Amino acid sequence: MTTPRQVQNRAKFWNARVAEAQSDQERAGVWYDACRTLARQAERDGKPNLWAALTKTLHDFYKNHGG
Repeated sequence: MTTPRQVQNRAKFWNARVAEAQSDQERAGVWYDACRTLARQAERDGKPNLWAALTKTLHDFYKNHGG
């Protein structure tokens, strides 16, 4: 289970990484890393279905932008 403090620390970490990014490409990479991190954490917590949600979102993005 994630505590409010953990959520706050996670947000602070990722927001700092986004702020350091120099381009949209770097920011996209940061958010991709953040989403993968959440999926791994959910899997450790016994909720592996987050990978399916991430896969669907990425696939939809690909399809909707010419893929």
